[in-house]
Amino acid sequence: MTRAQQRALTFWIRRLPDDIVARLPRLKLAVANRLGSAQAHVFINEAPQDGNRLLGNHLHAVSYISQRYVVFQRDLFRQRVELGRILYHELCHFLWPRLGNPRRRSYQAALREEFRHGTRGELGYSSQWRKDELRANGDVSRRGGGRRALWRDYVCESFCDTGSFVLLGSERRAKHSEYTLSLAARQRRHRWVELIWGVETSSNGKRNGAESAPPTAS
Repeated sequence: MTRAQQRALTFWIRRLPDDIVARLPRLKLAVANRLGSAQAHVFINEAPQDGNRLLGNHLHAVSYISQRYVVFQRDLFRQRVELGRILYHELCHFLWPRLGNPRRRSYQAALREEFRHGTRGELGYSSQWRKDELRANGDVSRRGGGRRALWRDYVCESFCDTGSFVLLGSERRAKHSEYTLSLAARQRRHRWVELIWGVETSSNGKRNGAESAPPTAS
Protein backbone atom coordinates (compact mmCIF):
# COMPACT_ATOMS: atom_id res chain seq x y z
CA MET A 1 0.00 0.00 0.00
CA THR A 2 1.35 3.44 -0.92
CA ARG A 3 1.53 6.35 1.50
CA ALA A 4 -1.14 8.17 -0.50
CA GLN A 5 -3.45 5.18 -0.14
CA GLN A 6 -2.74 5.00 3.59
CA ARG A 7 -3.60 8.70 3.96
CA ALA A 8 -6.82 8.24 2.00
CA LEU A 9 -7.97 5.43 4.30
CA THR A 10 -6.85 7.23 7.46
CA PHE A 11 -8.96 10.27 6.53
CA TRP A 12 -12.12 8.14 6.61
CA ILE A 13 -11.15 6.15 9.68
CA ARG A 14 -10.51 9.31 11.70
CA ARG A 15 -14.07 10.47 11.02
CA LEU A 16 -15.55 7.50 12.85
CA PRO A 17 -17.21 8.01 16.25
CA ASP A 18 -14.92 6.93 19.08
CA ASP A 19 -17.36 4.28 20.29
CA ILE A 20 -17.37 2.68 16.84
CA VAL A 21 -13.58 2.67 16.69
CA ALA A 22 -13.46 0.99 20.10
CA ARG A 23 -15.64 -1.88 18.86
CA LEU A 24 -13.49 -2.67 15.85
CA PRO A 25 -10.67 -5.22 16.03
CA ARG A 26 -7.25 -4.26 14.78
CA LEU A 27 -7.36 -4.91 11.05
CA LYS A 28 -4.90 -5.44 8.26
CA LEU A 29 -5.64 -3.48 5.09
CA ALA A 30 -4.20 -4.22 1.68
CA VAL A 31 -4.62 -3.06 -1.91
CA ALA A 32 -4.83 -5.32 -4.97
CA ASN A 33 -4.43 -4.43 -8.63
CA ARG A 34 -7.21 -6.90 -9.50
CA LEU A 35 -10.08 -8.08 -7.35
CA GLY A 36 -12.92 -10.24 -8.56
CA SER A 37 -15.11 -13.24 -7.91
CA ALA A 38 -16.22 -16.23 -9.96
CA GLN A 39 -18.22 -19.29 -8.89
CA ALA A 40 -18.13 -18.29 -5.20
CA HIS A 41 -14.34 -17.87 -5.25
CA VAL A 42 -12.47 -14.58 -4.75
CA PHE A 43 -9.48 -13.89 -7.00
CA ILE A 44 -6.84 -11.41 -5.86
CA ASN A 45 -4.45 -10.19 -8.56
CA GLU A 46 -5.71 -12.96 -10.83
CA ALA A 47 -8.03 -12.98 -13.83
CA PRO A 48 -9.86 -16.33 -14.18
CA GLN A 49 -10.45 -17.19 -17.80
CA ASP A 50 -12.34 -19.66 -19.95
CA GLY A 51 -10.16 -19.75 -23.04
CA ASN A 52 -9.84 -16.11 -24.10
CA ARG A 53 -12.91 -15.00 -22.15
CA LEU A 54 -12.51 -13.36 -18.75
CA LEU A 55 -14.77 -14.79 -16.05
CA GLY A 56 -16.30 -13.39 -12.89
CA ASN A 57 -17.41 -10.08 -11.44
CA HIS A 58 -15.43 -7.03 -10.42
CA LEU A 59 -15.20 -6.36 -6.67
CA HIS A 60 -14.43 -3.08 -4.91
CA ALA A 61 -13.28 -4.82 -1.73
CA VAL A 62 -13.45 -8.08 0.17
CA SER A 63 -13.28 -8.79 3.91
CA TYR A 64 -11.96 -11.88 5.68
CA ILE A 65 -13.65 -11.72 9.06
CA SER A 66 -11.75 -14.40 10.98
CA GLN A 67 -8.40 -13.22 9.60
CA ARG A 68 -9.31 -9.55 10.28
CA TYR A 69 -8.18 -8.63 6.82
CA VAL A 70 -9.63 -6.29 4.15
CA VAL A 71 -8.46 -5.99 0.54
CA PHE A 72 -9.38 -3.00 -1.65
CA GLN A 73 -9.21 -2.80 -5.43
CA ARG A 74 -6.65 -0.20 -6.48
CA ASP A 75 -8.93 1.85 -8.76
CA LEU A 76 -11.24 2.61 -5.83
CA PHE A 77 -8.68 5.15 -4.58
CA ARG A 78 -9.45 7.36 -7.57
CA GLN A 79 -12.91 8.06 -6.08
CA ARG A 80 -12.55 9.70 -2.67
CA VAL A 81 -16.14 9.44 -1.42
CA GLU A 82 -16.72 6.02 -2.95
CA LEU A 83 -13.65 4.80 -1.10
CA GLY A 84 -15.20 6.00 2.15
CA ARG A 85 -18.52 4.34 1.32
CA ILE A 86 -16.90 0.98 0.60
CA LEU A 87 -14.50 1.22 3.56
CA TYR A 88 -17.36 1.86 5.98
CA HIS A 89 -19.36 -1.01 4.48
CA GLU A 90 -16.44 -3.39 5.03
CA LEU A 91 -15.84 -2.15 8.58
CA CYS A 92 -19.50 -2.81 9.35
CA HIS A 93 -18.90 -6.47 8.52
CA PHE A 94 -16.63 -6.56 11.58
CA LEU A 95 -19.18 -4.70 13.72
CA TRP A 96 -22.10 -6.99 12.82
CA PRO A 97 -20.93 -10.09 14.77
CA ARG A 98 -20.08 -7.87 17.73
CA LEU A 99 -23.60 -6.51 18.07
CA GLY A 100 -24.81 -9.64 19.84
CA ASN A 101 -27.92 -11.69 19.11
CA PRO A 102 -30.54 -9.33 20.63
CA ARG A 103 -29.40 -6.38 18.50
CA ARG A 104 -29.08 -8.47 15.37
CA ARG A 105 -32.59 -9.84 15.93
CA SER A 106 -33.83 -6.28 16.40
CA TYR A 107 -32.47 -5.31 12.98
CA GLN A 108 -33.98 -8.42 11.41
CA ALA A 109 -37.34 -7.44 12.89
CA ALA A 110 -37.03 -3.97 11.40
CA LEU A 111 -36.34 -5.46 7.97
CA ARG A 112 -39.26 -7.87 8.26
CA GLU A 113 -41.49 -4.85 8.90
CA GLU A 114 -40.15 -3.25 5.74
CA PHE A 115 -40.99 -6.39 3.78
CA ARG A 116 -44.45 -6.50 5.35
CA HIS A 117 -45.11 -2.93 4.23
CA GLY A 118 -43.65 -3.50 0.78
CA THR A 119 -40.74 -1.09 1.25
CA ARG A 120 -38.70 -0.93 -1.94
CA GLY A 121 -35.08 -0.05 -2.52
CA GLU A 122 -31.91 -0.35 -0.48
CA LEU A 123 -28.75 1.58 0.38
CA GLY A 124 -26.34 -0.48 -1.70
CA TYR A 125 -26.22 -3.01 -4.50
CA SER A 126 -24.92 -5.73 -2.18
CA SER A 127 -28.16 -5.77 -0.21
CA GLN A 128 -30.40 -4.82 -3.15
CA TRP A 129 -29.80 -7.91 -5.27
CA ARG A 130 -30.39 -10.17 -2.28
CA LYS A 131 -33.59 -8.31 -1.45
CA ASP A 132 -34.77 -8.68 -5.05
CA GLU A 133 -34.06 -12.40 -4.95
CA LEU A 134 -35.95 -12.82 -1.68
CA ARG A 135 -38.95 -10.98 -3.11
CA ALA A 136 -38.87 -13.04 -6.28
CA ASN A 137 -39.13 -16.23 -4.22
CA GLY A 138 -42.19 -15.25 -2.20
CA ASP A 139 -42.82 -15.01 1.53
CA VAL A 140 -39.71 -13.81 3.35
CA SER A 141 -40.73 -15.68 6.50
CA ARG A 142 -40.39 -19.14 4.94
CA ARG A 143 -37.70 -21.31 6.54
CA GLY A 144 -36.17 -23.27 3.68
CA GLY A 145 -32.45 -23.89 4.09
CA GLY A 146 -31.25 -22.01 1.02
CA ARG A 147 -33.74 -19.22 1.63
CA ARG A 148 -32.71 -18.94 5.28
CA ALA A 149 -29.08 -18.51 4.20
CA LEU A 150 -30.07 -15.86 1.66
CA TRP A 151 -32.10 -14.02 4.31
CA ARG A 152 -29.16 -14.14 6.72
CA ASP A 153 -26.82 -12.76 4.05
CA TYR A 154 -29.32 -10.06 3.13
CA VAL A 155 -29.71 -8.89 6.73
CA CYS A 156 -25.94 -8.62 7.16
CA GLU A 157 -25.41 -6.80 3.85
CA SER A 158 -28.32 -4.47 4.56
CA PHE A 159 -26.82 -3.61 7.93
CA CYS A 160 -23.45 -2.89 6.31
CA ASP A 161 -24.97 -0.73 3.56
CA THR A 162 -27.07 1.12 6.14
CA GLY A 163 -24.13 1.60 8.50
CA SER A 164 -22.01 2.95 5.67
CA PHE A 165 -24.78 5.34 4.65
CA VAL A 166 -25.13 6.69 8.19
CA LEU A 167 -21.39 6.99 8.86
CA LEU A 168 -20.73 8.94 5.65
CA GLY A 169 -22.87 11.81 6.93
CA SER A 170 -22.52 14.98 4.87
CA GLU A 171 -19.83 13.37 2.71
CA ARG A 172 -22.29 10.98 1.04
CA ARG A 173 -23.56 11.73 -2.44
CA ALA A 174 -27.26 12.55 -2.15
CA LYS A 175 -28.04 11.09 -5.59
CA HIS A 176 -25.87 7.99 -5.51
CA SER A 177 -27.39 5.44 -7.88
CA GLU A 178 -27.38 2.75 -5.15
CA TYR A 179 -29.40 4.84 -2.67
CA THR A 180 -32.89 3.74 -3.69
CA LEU A 181 -34.50 3.36 -0.26
CA SER A 182 -37.27 5.87 0.51
CA LEU A 183 -36.50 8.90 2.69
CA ALA A 184 -38.83 7.69 5.45
CA ALA A 185 -37.16 4.26 5.54
CA ARG A 186 -33.72 5.88 5.55
CA GLN A 187 -34.68 7.96 8.56
CA ARG A 188 -36.02 4.92 10.43
CA ARG A 189 -32.81 3.02 9.81
CA HIS A 190 -30.72 6.01 10.83
CA ARG A 191 -32.54 6.14 14.17
CA TRP A 192 -32.12 2.39 14.61
CA VAL A 193 -28.36 2.58 14.00
CA GLU A 194 -27.93 5.36 16.55
CA LEU A 195 -30.03 3.48 19.10
CA ILE A 196 -28.30 0.13 18.62
CA TRP A 197 -24.79 1.51 18.41
CA GLY A 198 -25.48 3.71 21.41
CA VAL A 199 -23.82 6.70 19.75
CA GLU A 200 -24.99 9.85 18.07
CA THR A 201 -23.76 9.91 14.51
CA SER A 202 -24.10 13.55 13.60
CA SER A 203 -25.50 14.55 10.24
CA ASN A 204 -22.07 15.72 9.10
CA GLY A 205 -20.59 12.33 9.97
CA LYS A 206 -17.86 13.79 12.19
CA ARG A 207 -16.74 12.06 15.31
CA ASN A 208 -17.99 13.05 18.75
CA GLY A 209 -15.11 13.51 21.15
CA ALA A 210 -11.36 13.34 20.81
CA GLU A 211 -9.71 11.47 18.01
CA SER A 212 -8.17 8.10 18.69
CA ALA A 213 -5.72 6.12 16.62
CA PRO A 214 -7.12 4.23 13.62
CA PRO A 215 -7.76 0.55 14.43
CA THR A 216 -5.89 -0.64 11.39
CA ALA A 217 -2.47 -1.77 10.29
CA SER A 218 -1.26 -1.84 6.73
